[in-house]
Amino acid sequence: MGKHGKLKPADWGALMPAHNALAHRPPYYYRDTEMVMLQFEPDEAAALALLPSELELMEPAIAFMVMEQNHWTTIGGYGEVYLGIMCLWNGEPHAYVPGVYVTGENSQILGREIWGFGKKRCQRFEIRKHDNGDVEAIMDIRADDRALRAVVKPQANAGAEILAPIPLICLKIIPDVAGGVAPALAQLTSVTFKAEPYVGVDGKAEVFTGPATIEMAVPSDVNLPIRAVHGGVYARFTADLPYGKVLKTYTAADFS
Repeated sequence: MGKHGKLKPADWGALMPAHNALAHRPPYYYRDTEMVMLQFEPDEAAALALLPSELELMEPAIAFMVMEQNHWTTIGGYGEVYLGIMCLWNGEPHAYVPGVYVTGENSQILGREIWGFGKKRCQRFEIRKHDNGDVEAIMDIRADDRALRAVVKPQANAGAEILAPIPLICLKIIPDVAGGVAPALAQLTSVTFKAEPYVGVDGKAEVFTGPATIEMAVPSDVNLPIRAVHGGVYARFTADLPYGKVLKTYTAADFS
């Protein structure tokens, strides 16, 4: 009689590889995160071209760019840049995230496998603080390509409500190993990343607003044409990243 393996489903890890999972189950904890965020008016036609057909574009069109240096998390430190397009799901505000770049392997794999973030690697991400008060976020997808450069000029202290959480929507696609037209799994998913700003000894949240500029030198998954920048934020915070929920599971009929 043949000898069968002893690794049973009850013994699998929460993630691949089953015998030695990449990481533990969420939530994941973020501490000492620095963020530069810009809000802007995107080109409406370009935003609609990226938005899944189940989602309704908010009007007037609005989007944001988040650039984070996660100095310490329970899955490792990493830099991250992602684009959010404000939209409605069943009449409720959400932000669709079509593109993400990260510097860490764990953050890339876990983000794709669990929530469906379309994460790709960038070669470098950095937040610089200059002696004139400017805060600059720089991303190179390839060496020195300056794929993204954003500058915020912090001028005013803002309240914690600036970081009020918005549910993020991802389009999770797992290919069919047999090569079928329909993916093995396709879902619209949602997760809420809630940030809690640090509070200084003066009782003020470490959230600062001011004018901002952004430049995107090469085509990328976060390069959305911009009509006008409405301002920027520099903040330091802690956060928890929990499991999310499934908004829709696509069927084979959706691909016919």
